[in-house]
Amino acid sequence: MILSRVSRQAFLLACCLSLIVAVGCGGGGGRKVATGTVSGKVSLAGQPLGTGTIVFFAENNGETAIGPISSDGTYTLKYGTGFSIPVGDYRVAINEGPPPGAPIPKPEDIMKAPPAAPTTSKIPAKFRDAKTSGLIAVVKPGSNSGVDFDLK
Repeated sequence: MILSRVSRQAFLLACCLSLIVAVGCGGGGGRKVATGTVSGKVSLAGQPLGTGTIVFFAENNGETAIGPISSDGTYTLKYGTGFSIPVGDYRVAINEGPPPGAPIPKPEDIMKAPPAAPTTSKIPAKFRDAKTSGLIAVVKPGSNSGVDFDLK
């Protein structure tokens, strides 16, 4: 009798664990999230910005993508270990640095850091914060090249 109770409990436990694994690993029913790649150019008063960092903050879920801005003002966003980011609307922030070859800072570190004083940055303060920049990007499936920003 005791053996059958233990066997029954083990069986029920195995069934519950199997159900949890099946539901937890479903991955949304096989549905893939549409993604796109994003590249463009950042200029300041019509001239290439030079080195800097551009950060896209998703409006719907807080996801972030970040990319270094090259000396000619061009950028390509990076998301995780790849270059495709989920489609949707993004608020954009642009900051100076890091210098070429330096590691890209984590988006959460950028958000924690206070904006640089206006006298130390050629980028106007409003563009350094996605909440005040007024810069919006809509990412569509596939290639999104020419997503340019001219900071005025």
